[in-house]
Amino acid sequence: MTNTVIHTYELGEFTSELYEGEISYVRDEDNHCARIVFNRPEQLNALPLAGFDYIKSLIKRAERDEAVKVIVLEGKGDNFGTGANANELGYYIGYGSGADAKSRKAPTQRRRMIPDKDIVFGYESTIETVARCMKVVICKVRGYCYGAHLQLAVAADIVVATDNSMYTHPAWRYLGPLFNYAELVETVGLKKAKEMMLTCRPLNADEALRFGLITRVVADAELDEAVDGYVAACSMQSLDGIAMGKGMMEIVMDSRGFGIGASAGWIGHGWLTNLQLGDGDWNFMKSRRDKGLGAALRERDRMVPAFFRQGEARKVADSSAAEG
Repeated sequence: MTNTVIHTYELGEFTSELYEGEISYVRDEDNHCARIVFNRPEQLNALPLAGFDYIKSLIKRAERDEAVKVIVLEGKGDNFGTGANANELGYYIGYGSGADAKSRKAPTQRRRMIPDKDIVFGYESTIETVARCMKVVICKVRGYCYGAHLQLAVAADIVVATDNSMYTHPAWRYLGPLFNYAELVETVGLKKAKEMMLTCRPLNADEALRFGLITRVVADAELDEAVDGYVAACSMQSLDGIAMGKGMMEIVMDSRGFGIGASAGWIGHGWLTNLQLGDGDWNFMKSRRDKGLGAALRERDRMVPAFFRQGEARKVADSSAAEG
């Protein structure tokens, strides 16, 4: 990686930058495949907003490529990804630098909604670009699949994952239930979707498989071979067949509310970022400002039993497996 900026997302006073090497695009013409690799392992592959905006352009690039039938999304290192860079949260929807916290005005609702409509939820967002892609989209998941990376996995066609993978959305801890509800409910069912969003509890790989969030679970050492197998199998389909079939699937998805769910997401995020905290409610923005990001999230985890803690979920799951 270098200090060269390769993509920028700007809105008002906010600027997000993606640096060369943080996301790579590898085209494998022999296997009719394009691989989009998140390469920020030291940050658990959390990406700046500019990174998710860039992924959208790469999905479109692969969709236009006649040699590509399958797109694989994967993370470098031990994790698929933990969503958006939490250091940008709040600021990207218009809360300035944080230095003027006492004197600032709350951003307008349109200012809150525009980046979510652009990138996270709307018809032209990164997530919906994945969901509506005319090529086969496969997520190759190790470790944490959190936040916007969870949204990518829900939107993808196929998810192949390791047995230590975990699934949740950190925003549920400090905002409340937020997603394309239609996609999530369709994927895991209403009761499980409510449990995930209302308790913030991550699903482990076995649960995610049982409830249809992922397609297949394998040992870490088998992941590369398993994903390559899916690439080979899907690539045997004709490109026209894939495109027409996925087009028909999109019609059915929209008839079941997926488009409405996407719109509810970007509008709902504007509402939720304007929520009123009551006495005793935990304030993520204040805790992050006063204690730093890591300490703030650890503080939030300590407020609930270990079973529900996002930061300790994998340790709890590994301990339960060892005891069993």
